[in-house]
Amino acid sequence: MRKHQSFDSSLIRAGRAGRLLRSWTLPVLLVVLLTSGTACVADEIAENAELVLAEMDASSAPSGPIEVEGEVLVYSDDLPDLVSSVRSVDLRESKLEIVRDYLTLQERIDCILDNVEQSAQDDTTIQCQGKVLVWEKGENGLLGVSQILDEVTARDGGPPQRVYLADYLAFWDEVQRIERVVESLGQMQRSNSIPLFGALLKSIHRFPILYEGDELVPYSDVPGLLEQYRARDTDDARRAMVMEYLER
Repeated sequence: MRKHQSFDSSLIRAGRAGRLLRSWTLPVLLVVLLTSGTACVADEIAENAELVLAEMDASSAPSGPIEVEGEVLVYSDDLPDLVSSVRSVDLRESKLEIVRDYLTLQERIDCILDNVEQSAQDDTTIQCQGKVLVWEKGENGLLGVSQILDEVTARDGGPPQRVYLADYLAFWDEVQRIERVVESLGQMQRSNSIPLFGALLKSIHRFPILYEGDELVPYSDVPGLLEQYRARDTDDARRAMVMEYLER
């Protein structure tokens, strides 16, 4: 009788483990695929940045768009400003960073243009490289997908559309930085309030707040900023406080 009960309990444990494994399989696979896709895009951008910089370093500077296998990497209208920005710095890595930022921007613009019509029809977000570029509905001062479609279609031709989306994404980037700080401070507040473990987590967390490699809040400023965050009762007040800090 005991053997039978032991056998059944082991089956139950195995069944639970199997269900748990199956329940995790799809999310884990999605994360792996998303991470792999993002890494591939980043590698491609890094490779293309090298090609673009090589074109700019050539004895005869490019006068038209820079293309690779028929794909436009740098548009003619953008070339003078990009060349000027690259030549304004001395270190090669700094030059590459400028080009990578430009190529990333163009990748995101292309992503919006390729998906905005279908996303507006389906009322879904537009995502690129694991980041939501346009939400279904507008929030935090950003337009929703249907509004972005209206703005894009109201502009005649590709260049005006790209200029508009470049401005939109510049503001989008500012919003992401604000949200990154707000979310980080909120997470710290929740962690610090955990009974018994709060003090331990507080002593362990000694890092700045970063966004895509940029330091938004140095660690020396984190305790004071967290106190200001706690002193405010509403999300709007907290966002306004963070905006004021980042504008300094």
